[in-house]
Amino acid sequence: MKSWLILLGGFIVWTVHFFGLYLIAEFAPSATLVIALTILCIIADLWLLRWLRAMACSEAFAQWRRSVGMAGAVLSLLAVLWQGLPVMLA
Repeated sequence: MKSWLILLGGFIVWTVHFFGLYLIAEFAPSATLVIALTILCIIADLWLLRWLRAMACSEAFAQWRRSVGMAGAVLSLLAVLWQGLPVMLA
């Protein structure tokens, strides 16, 4: 289970943010909620990156898993920032 969390952690954060924005837009349109959700997801991505960076890897599979997890978390961070940017600039 830990391997799946490492590999998909960033994409899970991105998915929560993506669907959360649609739920907010549909049921309770509010810039404050969008900003709060975006900040929470940014914090989650940064925590995930910090956790993965601190992870000790000695074998090849663990190093690969860590690098893929970090790439997914960075992509998620960029996507969350991109999706939250219009509300933050308005």
